[in-house]
Amino acid sequence: MPFKPSNLGLVMPHGIWSPWASAAVIHVGAEAEVVSGSWIGRPAILKKRVSRGYRHPKLDRTLSRQRIFAESRILARLNERGILAPKLLSMDQEEGWIIMSEVIGPTLLSALMDGAEGDLEVELGKSLRSVHSQGISHGDLTTLNAIVTLDGVVLIDYGLGRLVAEMEHFGLDLHSLHECLSAHHSDRPKAMNKVIQGYLLDPDSDGFDGKSVVDRFESIRGRVRYHA
Repeated sequence: MPFKPSNLGLVMPHGIWSPWASAAVIHVGAEAEVVSGSWIGRPAILKKRVSRGYRHPKLDRTLSRQRIFAESRILARLNERGILAPKLLSMDQEEGWIIMSEVIGPTLLSALMDGAEGDLEVELGKSLRSVHSQGISHGDLTTLNAIVTLDGVVLIDYGLGRLVAEMEHFGLDLHSLHECLSAHHSDRPKAMNKVIQGYLLDPDSDGFDGKSVVDRFESIRGRVRYHA
């Protein structure tokens, strides 16, 4: 199915009706364009990989296909395991796009900046652990890539995630979050401590060694300070 963000209609070539209808472009980043719309009448998000002109066309296509496939597999696993995440609705590896359910709610970034009460950082830590416990790392964890919902904090955008992650990748997720909180939420000095508190809650519930991840995070912090 061709992807045309400017085409708000449902009629596709040869008179075929598409279950996807575009509404508005949400974000155009270095690697992907994100568009809101509907999939069979349900609120949905379409993510289309953006071609990078500086790359060789063959390499660019290969990377696009690999990343779309990897993100789709990550969402499929999270959906199967009952982990809070966007629902995978459709994907086209050749064309380089993926359609997922829209997660309704404000970003954690805006919620914290608006002075949200409660322990949203603890909820973020719990959500991150649930993802890590499935062997998945996020790869680009910031408060912009987390949505506050009635069910909890939902992580989104797994475009740089790893389906078979190592301890270092888990530690790097915590470190990326630490840098984000320090840079954008300095008015909440205990934010990272609360994230770790949530991350380490119920340590025996899933058989995941969260303490070792936190230790690796501290090790990464030490390396960064040493080289700074």
